[in-house]
Amino acid sequence: MVQENIILVMGVAMAAAALLLFAQFMYWTLQSRSDKAQRELSRRLGTLVDKNAGPALLRAASSGAKGIGAHLEDLIRQAGTPYSLSALYTRMALAGGVGVFILLVVVKNPLALIGIVLAYVPVMLLSSAAATRSKRLTEQLPDGLDLLARSLQAGHGLSEALRSVAEEMPLPLAQEFGRVYEEHNLGRDLRECLQNLTRRNPGSFDLQIFVGSVLLQRDTGGNLVEILNSISSTIRGRFMFQGKVAALTSEARFTAYILGGLPFFVIGIILLLSPDYLTPLVTDPLGNMLLLGCGLSFSFGVFVMRELSKVEI
Repeated sequence: MVQENIILVMGVAMAAAALLLFAQFMYWTLQSRSDKAQRELSRRLGTLVDKNAGPALLRAASSGAKGIGAHLEDLIRQAGTPYSLSALYTRMALAGGVGVFILLVVVKNPLALIGIVLAYVPVMLLSSAAATRSKRLTEQLPDGLDLLARSLQAGHGLSEALRSVAEEMPLPLAQEFGRVYEEHNLGRDLRECLQNLTRRNPGSFDLQIFVGSVLLQRDTGGNLVEILNSISSTIRGRFMFQGKVAALTSEARFTAYILGGLPFFVIGIILLLSPDYLTPLVTDPLGNMLLLGCGLSFSFGVFVMRELSKVEI
């Protein structure tokens, strides 16, 4: 009786926490859309106003986080998300609590503590968002470099050329180049501004090449327009090569998808034909251990297949 009351109290608490998480998620979603529309309008008007830019600069300069906290803050900046480190911790705590509660209701034994691994899900989503943003940034970079070269050919300085890229290109490239322009316009040395650009986007190797080339040209001289055109054509050539590699490795990746989805397909068929056949895996402690071992083995197998299907370029 006491155990049932504890489970009931935990269930009510988790339901309330899930409701608060959903409300916070909806608020962040609406706020993010509003901020995106405002930034796009400001960029089109040429004002380059970003109401999050000031706090972001202060966080980058004065953040006292160390270790994991510093890594998560870097991940938040790379993903371009509107929430803070404390909001990420809140999401992680709620996800872990929901995972523990779900497993507690299902297995009803201490094995439910394994559900706390769901606390890592928000970090995984954040990492995926950061990788997606870095990929978009790299894809937009050739067009941005072409526009930058044309602005320099028209007689503009490098700072004004960066401003034109920020006004004409889409996000996230416009946001990054606009921030470089604003930092330089406020008195920071251009070298430091460009180095900060690479620190904010460590996943874009092409961006690092661009920054290194510009800084080298400022020290040694040379035709910057020709350098930018060369970098742009090199990036486009690599995109073409990556497309060919993706086509050649499609068979291996498709095989990995089939092998990864096959266990779930078989489990679905068994549950459809004989729903009670897999019940011991949930109700019996030995079955729980077997289920855990299968999950770990499956995760390791998926990781190995994913690594085998990768091609370093």
